Amino acid sequence: MGIWNELMYLVMMLFALTSNLSIAATSVCIVLGAILVIAQRICTGSLPDMDKGLVKMVGIYCVLQIVAALMAPDVPKSLEEVWGTVYRISPLFMGLGYLQTRRRMAWILVAFAVSVFVGDAMGAYQLIAWDDFSPTGASNQSAFYATHLLMALPIFYLMCRQDEGVLAKKTVPGFLLVFSLLMYGVVSWGDWSMPTSLDMVWKQSSFSKILLETGPVGLFSFLLLQGYILYRLVRLYQAEKSISHSVNTASYGMIGIWILAGIHLEGMLESSILQVSIMREYWLLMGLLLAAGKMKLLEAGKIE
Repeated sequence: MGIWNELMYLVMMLFALTSNLSIAATSVCIVLGAILVIAQRICTGSLPDMDKGLVKMVGIYCVLQIVAALMAPDVPKSLEEVWGTVYRISPLFMGLGYLQTRRRMAWILVAFAVSVFVGDAMGAYQLIAWDDFSPTGASNQSAFYATHLLMALPIFYLMCRQDEGVLAKKTVPGFLLVFSLLMYGVVSWGDWSMPTSLDMVWKQSSFSKILLETGPVGLFSFLLLQGYILYRLVRLYQAEKSISHSVNTASYGMIGIWILAGIHLEGMLESSILQVSIMREYWLLMGLLLAAGKMKLLEAGKIE
C-alpha cells in the first residue's frame, strides 16, 4: 500500500499547510482523501488498519446524530447538518490510517506551523493597520482566529520539546510559540467580554448550541465522543510516561489533552469548535497525535 500512503501523506501536508488559511483548500483535501480511500479499496480490495475502538465510537456517534436528526422538526435540514459534521470529522482518519512514521508527523507539523505563522503575520499586520485589538488573521472573526491559536500553542510546545528528526532545533518553534502566545493574548483581550450571568455563559457556549440544534440525543452523542477521545488521550499519556527516559520529549497524549481541554473550556463561552475550519483542524490534530503516540509505544515495545 506504499503509493496510497505516499499520496495521503501529500494530502495531509497540504491540509496542514492550509489549515489556518483556507476553508476551500481543506475541503479539497478532504475530497482528495476520500477519493484516495475509495481508489485504494477498488484497486487493492483492502483498506489500512484503523483504530477499531475509535471507528466504533465514531460509528455510534453518527447513529445517534441520525436519530437526533430524525427527531428534529426539519428532518431534511438536520440530516444535511449530520452529513456536514461527519464530513468534518473525516480528517481524524487520515492520520490514524496513513501516518507511517513520526518523522513524517514532524514534517506535517512543520507545514502546520507555516500555516499558523502566515495567519499570525496577517493578524499582526491587521493589528497595526486597523489600530484595533481584534485582528482576525485569515479567519472571518477574531474569536475563530483565537481558537486556531489556542490549538497551535500546544503543538508549538510539542515541537520545542522534540529531541529527534527535523525538529531537533528549538529556536524556530520557540519563536512561533512566543509569537502565537502574544497574538492570542491580544486577540483574547480585545474580543473578551465578561458574561453578566451563568445563564449568559450557557447561552454562548457550544454545548448550548448543540443542545438547541440537535436536542438531548445530539448533545449526549457529542459528549460521548469527546469523552472517549479524552479517555484515549489519558491512556496514551499514561503509557508514554511509563516509557519516557528523557525530560526533553513531550507526550503526544498530553498535547492532545491540552488541545481538547482548551477548546472545550473555551467552548463554555464561545461556540467556535462548531466552526468549519476549527473542527477540521481539531480532528486532523487528534488523529495525528493518537497515531504518533501509538508509533512511539510500538517503538518502545509497549504494544504489538
